[in-house]
Amino acid sequence: MILKLLRTLLSYILIGILVLIIAIPCLIFILLPARWRYDNKLYFWMTSFFYKAALFFSFVPIEYIGKENLPKGPAIFVANHQSAMDIPLIGSLMGGFPHIWLAWAKLKYYWVGIVISRMTVLIDTTTPMKGMRSLVKAIKMFEGKKRHVIIFPEGSRFIDGNKIHDFFAGFVIIAKRTQRPVVPILILNAYKVYPPGSFFINRYPVKVIIGKPFCFQEGEADEVFKNRVTKWFVDKVSKE
Repeated sequence: MILKLLRTLLSYILIGILVLIIAIPCLIFILLPARWRYDNKLYFWMTSFFYKAALFFSFVPIEYIGKENLPKGPAIFVANHQSAMDIPLIGSLMGGFPHIWLAWAKLKYYWVGIVISRMTVLIDTTTPMKGMRSLVKAIKMFEGKKRHVIIFPEGSRFIDGNKIHDFFAGFVIIAKRTQRPVVPILILNAYKVYPPGSFFINRYPVKVIIGKPFCFQEGEADEVFKNRVTKWFVDKVSKE
């Protein structure tokens, strides 16, 4: 317990210093107009550095499988959601490529609200109509632009093991509208490292599996495409 406490405190101190170094220039960038904010190479280089350094300072062993499946062009990344650690786990795969996160609307009321509201698309799921409007806004922000989109289709974090929960169909609508590939990312055991509400950072091996991109087939129904992507996650979990 003492070793875990010391390791956790050291992680917090190092990540805190990292935040202080990155925070000021990032705040400058997020205050810029949207036409400069979402494609700024320096900003995304800094976020890439932050993602990777934060993972390093967590002292958690992480294994990535399937990096050869990462596309060179803009894509839609979908992943299961277990922990706040998922953000740098996926963000580090972007390699500085401009990307937009689709985030839960209530996050704008948290302490990171200014960053969330300026650098993500907030999805309001209180009603189907508001949800659709949020998706339309998201599509307008990256359609025809070289920006990745990152989505947690489960809609929330789950800590009940490496289970896959029902996916919302937002990523399907975006994929069909833009004809961009959907890259599945399975995160395993992050909930054991840093579950919601936890103070301690537990040193437990994490595995991240990147699958081959999915594309809509000619005449394929939305539900069929969604089930095809979901099945990949379920099949992968069953083999682990």
